[in-house]
Amino acid sequence: MSQEPKKKQDDNKTSAPEGDKYYFGGIKEFKLEEIEAEILNDNVYLDVFAGSDVRFKEDVQSFNGALELISNLGVYKYQYKTSEFIEQNFPEGKQIGVMAQDLEKIMPELVRQDEQGYRFVNYAGLSPVLLSGIQELVSITKQQAETIEQLQTIVKSLEKKISSN
Repeated sequence: MSQEPKKKQDDNKTSAPEGDKYYFGGIKEFKLEEIEAEILNDNVYLDVFAGSDVRFKEDVQSFNGALELISNLGVYKYQYKTSEFIEQNFPEGKQIGVMAQDLEKIMPELVRQDEQGYRFVNYAGLSPVLLSGIQELVSITKQQAETIEQLQTIVKSLEKKISSN
C-alpha cells in the first residue's frame, strides 16, 4: 500500500493571483477600489485592517473639534437609484448615511471622486471622528457631574443655614 505524502500547511491555501500581497495571518492587501466595490455589495462581510501602528505614521496631531464637525453633518434616510446605477451594485431598500457633498465641505479627506465626478464616502474614516466626538461628550459629562456635585454641596450648606435660623 502506498501512503499519500503529508500535505504541507501551504497546500491548503489557494494560490494567489500574481501581484496579490498577503500579510501575517493571511490578511490580503486590497486596493481601495476593490474594498469600495465589496463594501457597496451589501451581501459581503469584510474584516478590513488598516496599518495603524504608530511606527507607520509621522506628523501625528491630536484631533479636536469632532462634536462641532458632527453637529454640522446631516444624516439622512434614503434609497439608492439601483435601476439607474446598476453597475454600482447598490443595496436595495432603505439606507442611512451622509451626503458626500455635505461631508466634503467639512472633512474633504473622507470623500473621493471618480472619473465621472461621482463622490464616494469613506465611512470607515468617520469612525475615528465619531470616537473623538464620544470622548468630547464624556469629558463634558464629567465636567457637568462635578459642577452638579459642587452645586448640591452648596445647596445643602445653604439649606442647613436656613433651617438653623
